[in-house]
Parts: sequence; structure tokens; C-alpha cells
Amino acid sequence: MKKIITILFIAVFCQLATAQQKAKSNSENFNTFLKKFNEDKNFQLSRVKFPFKIKTIDDNLEDIEVTMTQKNYRILKLDDKGMEFRQKIILKPNKAVIEQRGIDTGIYADYIFELKDNKWFLKTWVDQST
Repeated sequence: MKKIITILFIAVFCQLATAQQKAKSNSENFNTFLKKFNEDKNFQLSRVKFPFKIKTIDDNLEDIEVTMTQKNYRILKLDDKGMEFRQKIILKPNKAVIEQRGIDTGIYADYIFELKDNKWFLKTWVDQST
């Protein structure tokens, strides 16, 4: 009886591992997604779930949390074509962070994306630019 349970356990585990690998291989490529996100306004809007919370600073340089609605949202250009900041992409299996750091400017922002149902979505950002 123990052998049957062990064999069933191994079979189920192998099927789950195979399903996870298949789902991973069907996931959208982040760089391809980001290119389209930057170029196509409608695509960008389709990959943002409104409303969402962002963290920023107020006029007194105090941290605040703000709810971003579609009405208040401005189209983002998250490409690294800028002389005033450096951009770095940190990519994990289900999360990506685009860090923008100013070069002799006050730019300091992180844009956080998550992979949901094999598609990338903007989740939030933290902007502590001064």
C-alpha cells in the first residue's frame, strides 16, 4: 500500500512540475512586453489594473500613498533613452522592477510589474524624486 501511495505521489509531483514548466515557457517575454508598453498607448492602458496605490513624496518631502485612477494616469515612457537618468531592469520569474536613477538630477523612481496569467502588468511605482 505504501508503494502505491509513493508512486501516486511521485506521479502527481511530476505532472505539477511539467505544468509549471509549460506555463513558464508560455510566459510573455518582459523585454518584448516593455517595448510594446512604451510604444502603444492602448496596450499600456490595457496592462494597468486601475485603481492602484503608488508611493511618492509631497511638497514637504514626506512619504505619501496616493490612489492612481485611470483619469489621473499619465502614459509612461520607460525606455532608457535619457541623458538625465540611468535605467536598470531587475527581472525575477514573476516580478520586474525598472529602476530610474538621476545623473545629477533628483530622479529616483521604481516601477514594479508583475506576471499574471503569463502576461506582464504594471502593479505600482515608488517615486521619491525631488
